[in-house]
Amino acid sequence: MEYKNKQVWSDEPSVADPYRRAYVEGIESYLKRKKEESQKERDAFMDPDILLERQEDRRNEYLNMLGIHRFSDAPRVEREKVGEDDFSHIYRMTVFVEGDVPFYAMLLMPKTQKRKVPLIVFQHGGGGTPELASDFYGKNNYNKAVRRICERECAVILPQTLLWARKGAETCREHPIDFNRDKLDNEFKRFGMTITGFEINAIIRCIDYAVTLDGIDEEKIGMAGLSYGGYFTLHTMAADTRIKVGYAVGAFNDRNAYPRNDWSYFNSANRFHDAEVAALCAPRKLVVEIGKADPVFDYKTALPEVERVRKYFAAFGAGENFKFNLHEGGHTFTDTDEYFDFVMDALK
Repeated sequence: MEYKNKQVWSDEPSVADPYRRAYVEGIESYLKRKKEESQKERDAFMDPDILLERQEDRRNEYLNMLGIHRFSDAPRVEREKVGEDDFSHIYRMTVFVEGDVPFYAMLLMPKTQKRKVPLIVFQHGGGGTPELASDFYGKNNYNKAVRRICERECAVILPQTLLWARKGAETCREHPIDFNRDKLDNEFKRFGMTITGFEINAIIRCIDYAVTLDGIDEEKIGMAGLSYGGYFTLHTMAADTRIKVGYAVGAFNDRNAYPRNDWSYFNSANRFHDAEVAALCAPRKLVVEIGKADPVFDYKTALPEVERVRKYFAAFGAGENFKFNLHEGGHTFTDTDEYFDFVMDALK
């Protein structure tokens, strides 16, 4: 190769590849060490004795990490009744968050209501919608969870997070409205926020509205969800202490094993993985449920994290308030009603 009639060095493109490979392997090795060290960091940060004294301080750090707000006013809401079935009066509503963002949710109110009733926030999973989770159409993997809640005479709010399926699948209906969740999350992070925190804010605003309704008992609030919905259940309950009981299905795990872009936050590996988020739910009642045949998240990497949760509830003298159900099924709610009953007992 020449430059201005002078020879310059040249070689094959692959000659320096060992250096490039060493760099990649060095980064991977470095991050492996950081992951190993991070559990010690989290253990020290969320030591049970410290947690007993400083849980609200830790909660504030968690809220700041995700960009979750505390609200003092009622949200602006538009609501319309769209139908009814044997269980519920059915409403669609728009809850305006951050001023003018129209967040969509469904509200199901018991049809034979004679008293103030508990409220359950039910969160769909990836590819889901409120309608799919409510068995309005098509096959799904929620195992009649919303129906099982409705038959217990609860009001149900079903928020629509930015997770609907843009292409149809066996258990999802196609909604060809385009979005890029990871790209939007990157944009939020540039402003010290996260897409997950933004949507938790929206779910909290749904609760803010629901507790103003005459038919809902503001002292009896629970939350349940599957997959992404299980993740939102755990993380919203940690943020909002009005939620007395959570039922998180098919999501709880070791975040080092599943570091999704929108489930990763600034310094979270040293501060809050799922076990530490669950610690912010203590001593309130919490169910974590995982299927042995779950094809999305391997239950085996979740088991050590489950054991770490137990010590936090034990520190509050509330070991019985944490339930773990490892069932034989897949990425779905189990067939047993035991944990739905546990949720209802917490809201008596």
